Amino acid sequence: MKAPLPANERERLLSLNSYALLDSLPNDEYDDLVTIAAEICGTPISLISLVDDDRQWFKANYGLGGVTETSRDVAFCAHNILDPDNVLIVPDARKDERFADNSLVTGSPNIAFYAGMPLVTENGFALGSLCVIDTVPRELTEVQLKALRALGRQVTKLFELRLARRRSEDTIAQMTLLRKRMLDFNHVIAHDLKAPIRNIRQLVEIVVEDYRDLLPADGIQLLDMLTSASLDANRLIQGVLKYSTSLHQIGAQRDEINLAELIANFGTMFKGETPYRLEYVGPAQVINAPLIALRQILQNLVGNAIKFCDKEEAVITIGCELAGRFYRFSVQDNGPGIPPAQREAIFSLFYTTAIEEDGQTNSHGVGLSIVSELVKALGGELAVESEEGVGSLFRFTVAI
Repeated sequence: MKAPLPANERERLLSLNSYALLDSLPNDEYDDLVTIAAEICGTPISLISLVDDDRQWFKANYGLGGVTETSRDVAFCAHNILDPDNVLIVPDARKDERFADNSLVTGSPNIAFYAGMPLVTENGFALGSLCVIDTVPRELTEVQLKALRALGRQVTKLFELRLARRRSEDTIAQMTLLRKRMLDFNHVIAHDLKAPIRNIRQLVEIVVEDYRDLLPADGIQLLDMLTSASLDANRLIQGVLKYSTSLHQIGAQRDEINLAELIANFGTMFKGETPYRLEYVGPAQVINAPLIALRQILQNLVGNAIKFCDKEEAVITIGCELAGRFYRFSVQDNGPGIPPAQREAIFSLFYTTAIEEDGQTNSHGVGLSIVSELVKALGGELAVESEEGVGSLFRFTVAI
């Protein structure tokens, strides 16, 4: 007898397809569960069966050789999903009017006994069953039934974990694509704006140089304001280009990095800035991490510490230690410190606290934004502690 369709068949099939289980590769986790079910129940066959539109497909198969599916018309599990709340037990299929003329009973594999635990999703859809099968009539003990139910719940949990992982992977893929498109857009726009901004500045310089004596004082002031505005715009453009270029460089490759050597190479990088002293205090010596991204993070933090130091000498201490599944870094300086109200905002794109005496800034405000994004991309977290007049301590982690 062919099983009728469940009342929610359309929605059930949509739910089944969302798990991407049909025709998937074998998995040890599922194979182990059917093996355990067969051993506990003492049956030669155990299956994880998924009831598709016109077939039942076996995610795991113990005892049926290379069989991967059958027609839905002869599937015991097609009957099983009609009552998601209860185990379907058929002590002797040869005497059951629903199955007596079933080809799986009258022919190979000659099913006589069947017990199936419906595999019900969190949304209440029965996708199939974990079943045990024998070629002779029999019954299950209460202990065996209890074990079958428990194993069925474990199968369902594996389904839900698979779905959650797929959704996470899809979300990450979408975010990665959107991020790439945003960076590409930013890069193109910033690059295309460089030429007109440069032309504006050059035209203003020509006017000031050739016609300064003919212009009134307020005209000169307006031109100076225009020059200042064009310089600010150019800094912002350079910041966007630096931001997008840095984030494009993140890759999956990991390098063997000698931290003391890496930091020693910073020794000649900031010439012309405030005198400075770098010290690496360890204890980690050699780590495996993406070199380009890590160098950019440390370079930005060290560069900021030197650029904005208000002391005669900038002193920067860098440390790294292994902490579980992460490398934990620290970068401490003796600068002016950061007011509490600004400690969250400093990681925002284009935010800067560096104001010169003339009211202008020489910072594009992307350095710490780059640091924040790179740390996130490396699976870590970034935080800052600071005391005004004493200095700041930046901590960040990098996943191993």
